Formats: sequence, structure tokens, C-alpha cells
Amino acid sequence: MNISQRVERLCRRLHEEPQYSTQGATVFVDLERRETSRRYLSREVLENFLGGRGANMVLLYNLLQEGLDPLDPQVPLIFGAGVLTSLIPGAPRGNVSGIAPDSEAILDSNAGDYFPSYMRRHGIDHIVLYGRSPGWTMLKLEQDTAEFLDASTYQGLDNIALTAAVERDFDCREGRNMAMARITRAGENQVLCAGIMAGPKSIWARGGGGAKMGSLGLKAILFLGRVPEQTVDNDYRAASKAIGRKILSTSVTSKVLKKVGTPFLYKPSRLLGALGTRNHQQTSWHDTLDAERFDDYRDGMAGCYKCPVYCRALNRLPQTSDQTVVDTSGDQRWSHGDGPEYVTVGKFGPDLGIDRPEHVVRFNNILNDLGLDSASTGSAIAWAMELYQRGILCAADTDGLKLHWGDSTLIERLLFMTAERSGFGDTIADSGKAVARGKYPAAALAYRMASKGLFQSDPHDARIIKAFALGLAVATRGMDHLRNRVTMEINARINDDPEFKRKLYGGEVAARPNDYSGKEYAVARCERVFASGDAVGMCRFNTWLFNSPSLPDCADFAGQLQRLTGMDISPEAVESAGANINALERLLNHRLGLGPADDTLPLRWFEEGVSDGPYRGERIDPEEFAALKTRFYEVAGLTTAGLPQPHWHQALVRAATGFAVTVDFPQDADHPAESVLLDEPVADLAELRCALTRRFPVLASRLDDELSLAVLNGQTIMSGEPTTRVHDGDQVSFIHAISGG
Repeated sequence: MNISQRVERLCRRLHEEPQYSTQGATVFVDLERRETSRRYLSREVLENFLGGRGANMVLLYNLLQEGLDPLDPQVPLIFGAGVLTSLIPGAPRGNVSGIAPDSEAILDSNAGDYFPSYMRRHGIDHIVLYGRSPGWTMLKLEQDTAEFLDASTYQGLDNIALTAAVERDFDCREGRNMAMARITRAGENQVLCAGIMAGPKSIWARGGGGAKMGSLGLKAILFLGRVPEQTVDNDYRAASKAIGRKILSTSVTSKVLKKVGTPFLYKPSRLLGALGTRNHQQTSWHDTLDAERFDDYRDGMAGCYKCPVYCRALNRLPQTSDQTVVDTSGDQRWSHGDGPEYVTVGKFGPDLGIDRPEHVVRFNNILNDLGLDSASTGSAIAWAMELYQRGILCAADTDGLKLHWGDSTLIERLLFMTAERSGFGDTIADSGKAVARGKYPAAALAYRMASKGLFQSDPHDARIIKAFALGLAVATRGMDHLRNRVTMEINARINDDPEFKRKLYGGEVAARPNDYSGKEYAVARCERVFASGDAVGMCRFNTWLFNSPSLPDCADFAGQLQRLTGMDISPEAVESAGANINALERLLNHRLGLGPADDTLPLRWFEEGVSDGPYRGERIDPEEFAALKTRFYEVAGLTTAGLPQPHWHQALVRAATGFAVTVDFPQDADHPAESVLLDEPVADLAELRCALTRRFPVLASRLDDELSLAVLNGQTIMSGEPTTRVHDGDQVSFIHAISGG
């Protein structure tokens, strides 16, 4: 069944009218045929998965066909705005989902700026893209219309030049009456660490979404024109104001985030001796990259759509700054911009041996223009530098480049080479897949700082803080801190108050950061809450548990959802939806071939201790970590296989697909008894056999036996399987005719 057929099948289950007053449409876009259709998700999806990231995963679960390359146009790319995006303060975010070209897991990335809010204001909750466009295309969307525009004139343009060209051609201004999701030449060239830009800086970064969008021949999605504000009642307006006050009254927001942005996180990591340095060979670096060291280059603060925080630092480099690579165009476009964020400071500071803030600022501006994920790009360069340092790579492998730590000229050159896939940049462009694609020998994997194929995003070395380590290992999209980072583990007040901590996380959590006891409770709670935050569109820095226990929480989200939808949604239901999202992502990863062995950490963290600081020598103990992961599975309601318990599994897939059939394979001489749950809607027994063979290839030999008979709800089907209907809730068994069928 191709993607068009899967979309048609799904659309038959969806609605033609909104199911509540503020619901937006799901727009299905066939780029090959240049056709669109609009449907509305059910209330059941909202109740069980909310919107944004959650509803994206429901759509992906229904449309995914296993065994395809992530860049195959049969694999969809899905944009989703949170169910409260643009409707409450601090909620400007949306997710892009699919299968990650850069890793072995799901693709799911979160970004803000203006695009998700414009999308939501134009009456669209989700955009499902599939099929390869016959030529480079710009998709122009408005409230009720869709246009496929020729984008050939924009081909090869990066973020800055593309934005200027679109503003000129459409007489608009980004953030004023236009919002755009776009790729750069890195996306066009299918660079695996290319993201999708949502603005001057905001980027759907992790997993290679830019490469996926490029594989579809889609240059940009454009929303034009301001739209009226949503009409809300006085209770809703008052509650929104209260949420805004809660955000601004939080000390970390008012005292730090509004003034310097996310780079404030650098110094605590440095003082702890937990900065990933030179590809995590060391864990300490200079104070020259502390947040205050960027004061001379900070040119004001900006923010996302209707966010009261304004945490995005603007930057400007003095013209006298000694840059070793000169912009040959002479337009000084990389001497000013937005950022850097904490991740970029870490990945293009200590991880590459850079200690000067002006170099980090310039790298940041170039990365934003080229549309490169700073986490994966920086990690890929650091990986290459260590391989060069160890003699695993030599000058003959790097086209003569000498990959020395701290060489700012080399790093800047590599960024452009990566975006262009030129020379050794072609290897960096393959990111974590450089070994799989034959660019590096297998020995290189021992030094790859990745999990599930995705490079670590957080500059913080997690060997000390076991909650951080567990979170990185079990994160569904790969080694990424924004899924479940227990930031408050380094907060003294939290650690010194056991009762407060118990209430916060729902269990006994050890105070010492390097203690393994109870850290499963903290990670599981953060995982649920953060997924709920993504699904409603809340920025992580405005979400309870990330930086503060006084930020907006599930009760705040539930109250506004009740007022908007008229549905009875409790705070517990909102948090449960977060658990459902993570569980569905685990089921998706399982379909992609991932299992418990993939919930792990880089080898270095098990074998080598941290190099400096008060916890010098600390590493991850393999046995302690294995026990911690087992406890996490139990607390999170998962089996030893890392999947939701059977009753939960069945409820999840029924809510996601409307179909769940249990299939039993009784024990025989060669095989043990086995039971599987098929959640892909099928019409009849013949189609069920085909689906089982594709989804569960290890069972294929038992299904291929010509003498195997199907038993449907206790009745043996001797013939006519193509005409024997299968329905949700049916019980199917397969038996061998000789053994009594």
C-alpha cells in the first residue's frame, strides 16, 4: 500500500468539520500530484495525545510503512502546531515529525518563532507532506487555500538571502505579516545535519528534517497575511494573564533568561566539571565563554510570537573583530544575527577547543544562515577531529585538511563545505552515519558521542548526573536533552528538601547528583510533562520542571483546554497524554527495529571518568545503569522490552488507529507460543497475513506455511480468506492443519 492509499484510508476515519471551535484542519499535501485535502482529527486524539507532537505521532503511526529509507517520498514529513500554540503566553511552538535521516529513530523536532503560530492562526493544526515534487516548490497556504509555486529562482539560497528575496517578491515582512518554514542549500543537498529554519535563528534542528524536506523538492512553506485574533471569553483571558504572570515571576526567567538567554546554563556545567570538551575527552574548559563574556556582543533581546520572555539574544560583532575568514561578498551578513544558544556555545566552544566568544558568535550566525543543526554539526566535526588526533583519519582521508582542535579558520571553512557537500564536507554532511555510509572505518564508532544514531545535543557531560544520563539514554528521538532533562538536579534547594522533591517527582530521589537511587522517578515525570508541553505548544523554558517548579504546569494547560474545547480535561489527563505520546513513540521506534539495547550511552561514559572538577573520575557504572534503566521501565509502565504494557499498548493503538487485533501463534515443535497485536487496519484475513509478514518478519515462515489455517474468533477458516472480514477487537489464531485444524 503506497502513501496515497494510506492517506485515503486514514481520511476515511477523520472528520470533514471541526470537532471543537478552536480546532484547525489537518492538510494532506501530495507534492507529486500537487493536490491537497483537509480533514479534522477526532476528539479521541485530543483526549489521548493532545496536539502538536502528540497528534503528529498519531498521524505518523497511521502513515508509516516499514522498511523504507527515511528520505523516500513515501515517508511523510509532518508539521504540527500545539493545541494551545499562539493561544496562551509562552506557547509559540510546533513540531516537525517523521523518520530521521540522521539516525535510526523517529524524527521529531521542536521550534518556535512565528511559523507555528501563523499556521495555527490560519486554521491549520497539521500539514502532512509526501511525494516528490516535480521541481523545486514553495507551498503557499492561507486559511482556505493552497498554492504550489515555482521555487526554482530560490534554489541555492540560504536563510538570509532567501528571506530577503521572499520579502521582496511578496511585499511582506517576516514576523509582521509573513511566516515561513524553509530549507537552505544544505537541505537541498540532503545534508543529514540540516534542519528546517522557522525564522532568522529558530530551527527544527534534530534528526535531519532539512534533508527530508529537500528530498521532497520543497523549498519553503509560506503563510502570508495577518489573521484576526482568536475570540475568547473573559475567563480564558484572565487565566492567560495569570499564566503570563507565572512565567515572568519565576526568578530564573526574570533574573537570567530575559537578560542573557540560555547561555546562562554554561557556567553551572563548567563549575561542576561537566562540560563536554574535545569530543568529551575532557570535561572542563575556560570561563571565557560564560554568559557575561558575550555582553559586548549582545545587541538587545527578541522573542517568539507573543512570548513575554524575550530570551533570544541579538548579536553584533564589532568590525574590528579579527576574523580569519573574510566574507567575499563584502556584505558582512555574518557579523550580526540571533543567538547563540547554550547548545551552540557548548558545541562550538569547548567541544571543538574554541575559547573566544566572538568566534562562537560568528559560527552561530553562519550556522543559522546555512540551516545547520549546531548540535549534530558540531558533534560531527568534533568526532572527526578526535579521529584525526588518534590517527584513525589522516590528511589523505580529509582532502589534506589538518583537523586540529581550536582552529577557527578550519571550522568556518568546514561549515560551508558541509552545506555544499564539497570535499571532506561531504563526510561531515553524513553526520552520525559516516561509518554506515563507508566514510569512516568501524573503529570510529567507539568515539561517536551518540545514542540511537543521534549525536548528543547537550554540551553537559552526563557522567556525573545520573538523571541526565538516564534521560539521554531513553529519549525516544535519540541522545537529546530536551526530552526529559532533569535540570533541577543541580539546584541546591531541590536537593536539600527531600519532601519537596518527593512531591515533585512522585518518588524518593537521591539528593547527590551521582547517586543512582530514585532517578527513574525524576526522568519519568519530566518525560511525561515535557511531552505534554510540546503537545500544547509550550516552550520548554516556560514549562514546569525544566528550570523551575513554579512555571506553568499541566493544571494550567488543562484549564485552558477545558475553556477552549468544552471538554472535561483534567491535569492528570494532560500528564497521561504525555505518557501516551512517549509510549507511541516507543512503538514507532520498535517498528523501526529499535529495542532496549538502543536505550544506552556512548561507550566512553562507561569506560572513562570525567577529567576535572569535584567529581573527577566519575563514570557510568554499567551494572548500576542497567538496574536504573530497568526501574525506569517499571515506573514508566513499560515491559522489559521497553514497550507499553499489553493493556496500555492495546488502548494506545486503538486510540491512534481505531483498530487492534490480537494474533496468536500456538506452540509447536519448532516454535514457542507467541502473541502479537496488529494495529494496522486491514479489511480481510488475506490482507492481515500480508500485514503480519511485513510488520513481523520473524513470523513470516510460519505464515508462509501452506498448511497453516486461520481461526477467527474461534471459527476455523478453511477457505475464502480474501472475503473473510476482520474487525477491530477480533481474535485471530494460526494453526497447522496436521496438528488438528
